[in-house]
Parts: sequence; C-alpha cells; structure tokens
Amino acid sequence: MYATLTAIAREVAHASLPPFRIRGHTLHLAPLGPVLVVLANLVVVLVFCFYKLDTTDRWSWEDIGYRTGFVAIAQLPLVFLLAGKQNIIGLFTGLGYERLNWFHRWISRTLWLTVTIHMGFWFRDWAQYDYITYQLKNDPLTKRGFAAWCILTFIVIASFAPVRRLSYEIFVVQHIVMFAGFLAAVYLHAPDEVKVWVWIPIGLVIFDRVARFLLLLYSNFSFFHPFRKGRGICAHQASFTPLPGNVTRITIENPVISWEPGQHVFLSCHSIVPLQSHPFTIASIPSDQKLEFFVRAEKGGTRRFFRYASKYHELLGAPQSAGSSSLRTVFVEGPYGKMRPLRQFDSVVLLAGGMGITFTVPLLRDIVEAWKQECLQSSAPSRVSFLTPARLAATKRIRFVWVIKSRTQLGWFETQLQSVLEDAKACQQAQPDFCREVELSVYVTCDEKLEEKPEAAQQTSYAAGQMFKPLSADGSNGEKNVAEKQSEKDAISIRSASDSSNSQPPAAGKSNGCLPGGGCCCTVKIEDESQSPLPQCCNCSGTAAPSPGLTQAKPSSSASSLSTKPNIPIFTGRPHPRTIIRKVLERSEGESAVVVCGPRGLADDVRRSVVSLSDERAVHKGTGAQGIYLHVEQFGW
Repeated sequence: MYATLTAIAREVAHASLPPFRIRGHTLHLAPLGPVLVVLANLVVVLVFCFYKLDTTDRWSWEDIGYRTGFVAIAQLPLVFLLAGKQNIIGLFTGLGYERLNWFHRWISRTLWLTVTIHMGFWFRDWAQYDYITYQLKNDPLTKRGFAAWCILTFIVIASFAPVRRLSYEIFVVQHIVMFAGFLAAVYLHAPDEVKVWVWIPIGLVIFDRVARFLLLLYSNFSFFHPFRKGRGICAHQASFTPLPGNVTRITIENPVISWEPGQHVFLSCHSIVPLQSHPFTIASIPSDQKLEFFVRAEKGGTRRFFRYASKYHELLGAPQSAGSSSLRTVFVEGPYGKMRPLRQFDSVVLLAGGMGITFTVPLLRDIVEAWKQECLQSSAPSRVSFLTPARLAATKRIRFVWVIKSRTQLGWFETQLQSVLEDAKACQQAQPDFCREVELSVYVTCDEKLEEKPEAAQQTSYAAGQMFKPLSADGSNGEKNVAEKQSEKDAISIRSASDSSNSQPPAAGKSNGCLPGGGCCCTVKIEDESQSPLPQCCNCSGTAAPSPGLTQAKPSSSASSLSTKPNIPIFTGRPHPRTIIRKVLERSEGESAVVVCGPRGLADDVRRSVVSLSDERAVHKGTGAQGIYLHVEQFGW
C-alpha cells in the first residue's frame, strides 16, 4: 500500500500540461505537485484572513483590515526561510535551496496578495467618508504602510522571469536593497506587539549570511587546511581553457572541499569578474581530485571568462603564456544541491541537453566508478579490504542520452565518456559473469555538416579541440600582424565559435528548418534507434534527407575522435524520451531512476513521459511493475 501511494503521489506531483505559445513566446507550466502546495498555502492564508468575518458587512471591514495585516506579517519568516542558501527547511525536507526558491517566489506573491487585501479593506472603509486622500497625506502610519506595499509590488514585478533575466546581477542587488527597505517600512508600520515577526526574518538573514561567510572562509583559505601543503593564503587557483562553442573549461586542481556528483558551487574570480559569483555545476567526480566546470559564454561574467581564456590559449592565435601566469585565484562557496544517490536504483536513465551533460556525466561516472572498485576488490581476495555500503552500487544498467546542437560539442567530454566505456569493458574482462551494462548515444540536432554547402563558400571549420580560421579569398590563411590579431581577438572568440553551435531550432509554425544566421536544424524524432535509418542530413525543409557520407556506427571522420568509436552511435535528429525510458523499464528488476537536465522542452517531455509510463504500466498497482523515481535538474520553473 505504501508503494502504491508513493507511485500515485509521484504521478500527481510530476504531471504537467504541455507548453503553449503566446505571440511567439513559449510558456512552460510548473508540475502539478508544487502548484498544489502553493494553492494549499493560498487557501490556508485566505481562510485565516476571512474566517467568521462577513465581507459584505461594512462594520466588519476594519476587522478584516486588522486580521489580514496580522496574517501578512506572520508570513514573513516563511518567505525568508525559503530564500536562504543555508536552508533549514531544505535540511529537513532534503530539497536544495534552488528548488525551494520557486516556493519562495510564490509564497512572496501570496504575501503581496494578503497585503493588498489588508490595504484594500482599509481603503474601502475610509472611502465611505472620502477619507483615503486625507489619511495618505496626514497619517504617518498610513504613509509607511503604503510605502511598504509599493516596495513589495516592485519586488514582485521584478521577480518575474522575463524581468529577472534581463540582468541577473542587477536583479540580485536591487532585490536585497528593496527587501531591506520593505522590512524597514513594515517595522515602522507595525504595532509594537507584532514587531517580533520582523525581527525573526532579520535573524534568519543574519544566520544565512554568517553561515555562508564562515563556509566561504573555511573553503578558500589554506590556514584552515594545514595538511594541504604547498599553497598560499588562498587555497584555490584555476586555469581557464577556451573550447569550441563559446565554452570555457575552468579547472581547480586539488581542491580542499569535498562534494558529491550532481552538486554545484558558487564560483567567483574577482580579478576577472569583480564582485560577482555564479553557480556552476561540478562536472568532475571526487576521484579526479579536481573541480572542473564547463561554462558557456552568454553575457556578463561568463563572457569575460571566455575572453580571458582566449587570451591565454593558443587556439585563437594568442601566444600561450608561460608558467602559471594564466592561473587566477578563485573562491568557491558550497557545495550545494541534493538528490537521492543513484547507486541504489536497479536501472538509471540519464538524459541531457547541451550543457546539461555537466550534471549527468558525474552521475554516470560515479556509478561506473563504483562498479570498477567492486570489480577490482573482488578480483584481489588476498587483500583485506572491503567496500563501504556507500560505495556499493545496486545499479545493473545505465542508459545515457546526450542531445547536442553541433558535433563540435562532442569534444567537451570525450575523455570522460571513453573512460566510462573502458571501465565497463575492464569489469567485463575481469569478471566473466559481470551482468551490468551501460549504453550511450548522442543526438545531433543542428550542425553546419547537416546541410551540404558549396565548397567555395567561406566558412569556419571546427573539430573537437581545434579551431581553424576561415580562409581568405585568395586561399591563404588570412595571416595578420600581431596588433590586428590582438584587436580582433575578442570578437573572434565570441562570434566565430557561435556560428554553428549556438543556432536555435526553428520556431513553431514555420515550415522550414532554416536558421536566421545560417545552418539547419533537424527536428525529426527517432522513435526506435535499433530500426532507425542511417543518420541523415537536414535539407532545410523541416524534414531529413539521407546522407550517403554518414553511417550509424562510423560517422564522418571530420567529427571528434569520439564519433569514430562504434560504441557510441550518433543520430541526426531528436530523441523520443518515452521510447528510451520504456525499453529500460521493461528490463528493470527493481526501482528505476530517470534524471534529466537540459532545456525546459526536454525536461517537460521527459516528465510527461515518466508520468504516462507509470500510469500505463500501473506501477505498484497489482501488475508487479517497479517504481520510477524522477529528478529534473533546473533552477526553478
């Protein structure tokens, strides 16, 4: 009965409506589970506001004004509890702050609604006597309350995603300043007997900041780690390497912090991006003994990282600096993020889109690493050692899918993916009865190689780990003097690499697959990999056309060396998550885990597929089908 209730609760929690478009903009809706939690809170708050009070009775309007004011101020501690990085609610619920932040925003909007009702009923009571203007001009208490409402209204409007994404750094600064002003106005407006509800949020903010400051000191200064020798005052120095597709690889050797796969840290490098800290997923596992991040250059700080890396790397023609001059002192805060250990599941499905692989690759490598350690220790019976329960892996099969736009992105994780296959093969050789398997596949959706172009056309060619400058009209390599190179370096590093890898899929409603900046996107969904035709190239008409130069097992040699390996098939098109997940579930002998990280379209597709399959297979409802655990990694909804 417990398993059945768990399955039903999961289906309800992850159910969501398909996204819909409004004037060319796609609107993704939140899953039903979080929405129900927010609606339940809203119902409770409204019941508290109006219980046993008659809104039609003019003599009750003042009582409703008092009641809603007290209910509003009592919500402040919850709003600030859900906002902190060192989160008390997250400690008891097992949820990371990034997931609770969505609840923080909607509980704050519920607070705004309560404050608006509070102000509205006071205005309604005063309007009987044409008293609103007089109160706003002459009553200090009314002035402070109205100021608090105006500040909160601005905070709510600025917190909506379209406004928030205009400039996240500016949003953070104004958000902190505005909330400080809101608390000050509320403190001056509230009567003395309820001022404690203002001091509680202030205490929570102080606790969060002090805890984060102490964690920052411990994680970044060497005198807290005397056993780590050979370091200066600061414990971490990072190298910056530019990669194709406007991506910077940031590497910190021998970090002093410990972490689990799937976690992230806030990284800051004040010598490159002053007074900014950005969250980046850790793309390495602890056994690597290094922190590794893959950061796409968008705008602001991430763009500066890529420009700095370009200056100190020979890929873009700049002379590589000698010694450690390219290293920069960095500070890390964290790690943050929580999820169930995947080693406890019988089968694991990992789906990633683009940079989402930085989250799924460490999870994949962690399970295979546990397989490897188990094989090595079981093959050496003379050694008196054993695996701790935390390192045991019950996982029997892993299905890994990566959806990318350009083949140039394959080089980002070539070494990691090859090591996974080599470790699995080594385990099979060491133990003939090794009954565990890992299956990897890559889907390429947009690439300049998907569309045949005239050979005479000028274009920039990229291979994994290489960048070639476009040829000039006379066939030379367009060599320029050093001064010209230096002046154009930033423009090349940001602009040229984006020609093929930063293309966007065609908007819904358009008949072709052509992109505004050139190139093609193949939107064909591959229903069945085993029976799919040979990889295809897009003909810029929204459909796919056969490409005789490509084969499924051995793609074109112009791609990464990874693509020449028969172990990882490369498909042109988009995956069909439901088919991929179904095949894994049909072979599963225990509970399965599905993890997705990537664009919201992919996350929504996977979420709906899991709910549909759970209901179709009647998980834990008498059919014997085992449960499905779903983890969708994204910062809010």
